[in-house]
Amino acid sequence: MELLTILGLPFSYLIPFIAVLGIIIFVHELGHFLVARWCGVKIEAFSIGFGKEIAGWVDKHGTRWKLCWVLLGGYVKFEGDANAASLPDGSQQNLTPGMLQAKPVWQRMAVVAAGPIANFLLAILIFAGVYGIMGIPDIKPVVGKLEQGGAAEQAGIMTGDIVRAVDGVSIE
Repeated sequence: MELLTILGLPFSYLIPFIAVLGIIIFVHELGHFLVARWCGVKIEAFSIGFGKEIAGWVDKHGTRWKLCWVLLGGYVKFEGDANAASLPDGSQQNLTPGMLQAKPVWQRMAVVAAGPIANFLLAILIFAGVYGIMGIPDIKPVVGKLEQGGAAEQAGIMTGDIVRAVDGVSIE
């Protein structure tokens, strides 16, 4: 924590920002990855970040999992993609069953939509978790502080009074 104090306040926000952004990117790309795998698409690479690779490994399916330096996005590279933007590599004449371009339109649409849908589900889970743990704020209509000599004090209202109605209209 002393290092953060030395480096200043902006740096103390940088690490949490990168962590949260990394989680959002991971969940988004995982959505694409899982639906593509379910549809039988061969996946060559799963990357969090762009640019030079920091760390990585190859899983039993032959997918290269990578963490790269520029954490402003990520990608899932499918068989037959020329680059990380999933542009075709020109091998459309020789489509193999593992290529995204060889799949029916509904499967391609599902793979593309899976990332944003995964982020939407993540947001629902986060909000449900926050409300489940912290609950919904409950603000009671209790007078907390009065201005000395103010209208409320002159009307006889005291600190700690519970306001039950305003202008004859009951409040909750």
